[in-house]
Amino acid sequence: MNRAWLCLLICLALSCGPSQSASQDRATNQTAASPLLKQSQNTFIQWVLSLLPQRPGSSDSENATLATLSSSSMMPDAASTTSTTTPAPSSSTTTTRRATTPAPPTLNPPRNCSDCVCGIANIQKRIVGGQETEVHQYPWVAMLLYGGRFYCAASLLNDQFLLTASHCVYGFRKERISVRLLEHDRKMSHMQKIDRKVAEVITHPKYNARNYDNDIAIIKLDEPVEFNEVLHPVCMPTPGRSFKGENGIVTGWGALKVGGPTSDTLQEVQVPILSQDECRKSRYGNKITDNMLCGGYDEGGKDSCQGDSGGPLHIVASGTREHQIAGVVSWGEGCAKAGYPGVYARVNRYGTWIKNLTKQACLCQQETKKIK
Repeated sequence: MNRAWLCLLICLALSCGPSQSASQDRATNQTAASPLLKQSQNTFIQWVLSLLPQRPGSSDSENATLATLSSSSMMPDAASTTSTTTPAPSSSTTTTRRATTPAPPTLNPPRNCSDCVCGIANIQKRIVGGQETEVHQYPWVAMLLYGGRFYCAASLLNDQFLLTASHCVYGFRKERISVRLLEHDRKMSHMQKIDRKVAEVITHPKYNARNYDNDIAIIKLDEPVEFNEVLHPVCMPTPGRSFKGENGIVTGWGALKVGGPTSDTLQEVQVPILSQDECRKSRYGNKITDNMLCGGYDEGGKDSCQGDSGGPLHIVASGTREHQIAGVVSWGEGCAKAGYPGVYARVNRYGTWIKNLTKQACLCQQETKKIK
């Protein structure tokens, strides 16, 4: 609102216009009709306000002035003790017509989070080499589809968010990405499979598409999933742990050999996790950053491969059944090639980032903490 309009409105509120002497001549009559006059003034001001353009850039002080004018016109004369049963016209037009910050959405009724445990495989068995998993053995492993076709994997962290690799979503249209849970054999139809659209994709702000540093991303589902006896998420990794010397379990529908077709069924393979120094002594050298984790054999033979990207590298916490997601399948030279271990995004480097972005979701407890 410009100053000219504001002055006019002030003038209207104060009934300016007639000369001072003329006002004095009518003082007695105005005092007697004061409540009616105030009512008329307010009605007229409300009508004028309704005609004014609603400028999105108008200042808070202008709106405060309008609200003051409207409310002051409704106040009874200080000298009058006469009450009225006619309610004053509402001033909601001026006091609520403009909101600079929308109120946060309220869940009504609030979403109830079920009592659940993360990281427990549905079937416990020993891995010997690469092989097909049991159906729904790792229920948190999700398939990513682009335009309806499988291309990457992800891991369910809670009822709304998944973890994947940035290179699986960077530059992709989220409208064309969908998530499928409880899939096992891509050629068979399973009644239990769950499909969701993607509401949001968050790549790490420091992701480097040239060297795959910080190759980690978060996917938010358009609708939460419900946990049950089959479906539950993976556990987050222990902060600060290197995982050196531990056995990692990689799962995915990726190719079984370099250049080969992707697998129809979910596969798993076990690889030893290397220290940073050991990995930098491989043929990768200084390409390995502190945000990366390596897993594999010097002679090769077992590895993740094309199509496994974004999927999990698990470790099972000592003395527990708890599967933690230590890494996200990122990159590598070939597949299972001697001197070139698989490279993964080191998840426990991003605990705070993940927690801050997923704090509104329903979480499952770790079994060890639940027992305590």
